[in-house]
Amino acid sequence: MDGNIAFAPEMAAGKKRKSSADHPSHSRTMAACDACRVSKTRCDSARPSCGKCAKRGKPCVYPDKDPSTIFESWGARILTAIEEQSRQLTDLTRLAREGQSQTKQSSPAYDEDDLENMSRKDVPRTPITSGEMVLNWAVFPPTKPFNTFPPSAFTAKPNENAQDEILPSPARVFALKRIFIERIQNKAPIVDEDQLDIHIAVAQSESFGWSASSCLVLVVLAIGAIWGNYPDDERRLVPTSDTAAYTVAVPEHRLRESSIYLAMAEKRMAVAYSDDSLVGVVCFCLFGSWYQYTIQPIQGWRMFRTASTLWEAYNMKHAHSDVPRPDREKSLEQRVYWTCLKAECELRHELPDLPPSTLQDSDFPFSLPTFSMSDEVNHDTESPCQSEPAQTQVTPSSYYYFLAEISLRRLLNRTRHAAAGLFATIDSVSAAQVTDTLHQLEDQLQQWLECLPPTLRFNIPPDSWPAPDETELIKLMRERYVEVRELLCRAYLYLCLHGGQRLTQGQMQMYGAEASAGLRLSTYRIRTEKPFYRHAGSWIACRVRFTQALCLIAAARGKDNGVESALYVEVPPDWLECVNMVQERLETWSDQGGELRRWLR
Repeated sequence: MDGNIAFAPEMAAGKKRKSSADHPSHSRTMAACDACRVSKTRCDSARPSCGKCAKRGKPCVYPDKDPSTIFESWGARILTAIEEQSRQLTDLTRLAREGQSQTKQSSPAYDEDDLENMSRKDVPRTPITSGEMVLNWAVFPPTKPFNTFPPSAFTAKPNENAQDEILPSPARVFALKRIFIERIQNKAPIVDEDQLDIHIAVAQSESFGWSASSCLVLVVLAIGAIWGNYPDDERRLVPTSDTAAYTVAVPEHRLRESSIYLAMAEKRMAVAYSDDSLVGVVCFCLFGSWYQYTIQPIQGWRMFRTASTLWEAYNMKHAHSDVPRPDREKSLEQRVYWTCLKAECELRHELPDLPPSTLQDSDFPFSLPTFSMSDEVNHDTESPCQSEPAQTQVTPSSYYYFLAEISLRRLLNRTRHAAAGLFATIDSVSAAQVTDTLHQLEDQLQQWLECLPPTLRFNIPPDSWPAPDETELIKLMRERYVEVRELLCRAYLYLCLHGGQRLTQGQMQMYGAEASAGLRLSTYRIRTEKPFYRHAGSWIACRVRFTQALCLIAAARGKDNGVESALYVEVPPDWLECVNMVQERLETWSDQGGELRRWLR
């Protein structure tokens, strides 16, 4: 089976990005037989017996259902569910902007009004995004006690092993590759396993020489060597002069091996930068992931920014070329595009002074990436880096996760566009326009939830606690859902704390109920997260819990100060306990960089 999964186009109002004639065609062959799947050989899908089985004299059995057909169905449902109200959402957003334009405040100007632009473009400076913006709320002092991300945070951590080198054994390469595939690739499928095997063979044949393949393999080894194992709590006691304290620092043996591989990869960075294929782009994406894991957000952003630049050069090279490319290469182009855009958006959300991603203005036509279901990559010969047949490169759950996660990222961007209509002196009319848009977004989030495939379904927060055997992908999906839902509710909390007597009694009641739901989600997230499992998003997770703690404090202050429009806001009884939990967790993470220590003030 060499199928490509295509998704239904979005019904965007206004300017359309490309006509259907401009889109690459996607075709999908029939499913491979069971024997070809097991042996990882290409199947011609002939009936009643394929050519391989006929040649070998083996029985030929086909699966009852084509896995790619199932995947295509779920992918289309995920996309369609959250996009079908695009026209109404666009109209409501336009009305909100027009209403606010009559005030002294002004919202950001958008180049286009269509849904696709709102989905790709982030709007970091809204009153409800990031801890810095929440600290500007009226219930907090006008003078900020500290800068949460000072200039010192832009300096990279020194690599004490930069001059060392290791020539890893084939067994060690295989072990670290398996860690990468099983723990990292399933969340960011931008390195196909069989292609990685080829790069490993090239790198080993040249003793990790000066090539893009060697750079890619070395950064994969660096990530595999440093990565933890879900859901391990990585805290450990470190004795100090006075007492013992917890830290989540990476164990020294893991950090040293990983840092050596990284330094070796960085010495080959120029070769990767000059590579005009997608290999160089993927290298810099992986560099970004390594720096995120080691709590160096600015260094990670620089790497993803570079990857975005290389992707643009690659895309321009092939956009108008008549030279055919394999479906899997087109698929990888899409996956890398969304990986870069998503990473830049996430970092810019927490650090709004960063410039916007240039990818958001690309005319790249795909609303969501497609996947080439290449289960029958020819493995008639033994893989050069292992002594057993190659395993399936990515499970369908990984595909579902990648698509669903990107869909929520797009919904988050649209939520921030809606939040741009909030301002400190907002009146009842402007508030109603903003909340009309929020209602549409809430409906889309609910539709997204209902269309999740069974492999990613979770117990619905905050009324149901997570399942004890919850997998990492389900945990991440659940927490992303909570992030979007809480952000939508945070807009109502802002209205309750700033609307004053300008809101109607009915608005106060409705907004108070929504704000209360958001506060419950904040305490739920704080109580159910695995705060000491280290991953590439750990720094962002610290920022999220910091912001949610600020929202709990803001709500309590609003009630204590007698803010009239906050009358119907219900602050969770355990809010202070949850704030203290956040403070303790930030204390444990505080020695890891990213200016986490400053947030404790």
